[in-house]
Amino acid sequence: MSKAKLLRQILGPLLEDYHYWFERCRRFLQEETLDFISPEVQQSLLERVLAAQAELQAAEALYRLSDNEVGIDPALMAKWHRLLMECAELGRRFRQLHPSSDSSDS
Repeated sequence: MSKAKLLRQILGPLLEDYHYWFERCRRFLQEETLDFISPEVQQSLLERVLAAQAELQAAEALYRLSDNEVGIDPALMAKWHRLLMECAELGRRFRQLHPSSDSSDS
């Protein structure tokens, strides 16, 4: 299997997942009031998510411009993963404190 084909098989779905989860995090942080963290912390996290979305778009554009032959820095992807895990933990805490909430965006 060629390097480009392997990258396409691995990175394509992974990048789609990052798009999906960052968008869910963004909506969650913009639409919900998280009373267990300060508004400043919530805003800071939202800004980090927005920055990660921009990084993802730039990295994906470079990946596609290379005809899917250049990978994405694993350290950057690890940073994105940590951010998503941080958002998931906030979503979990939110659902614990607000079990009747209809929010499924976290």
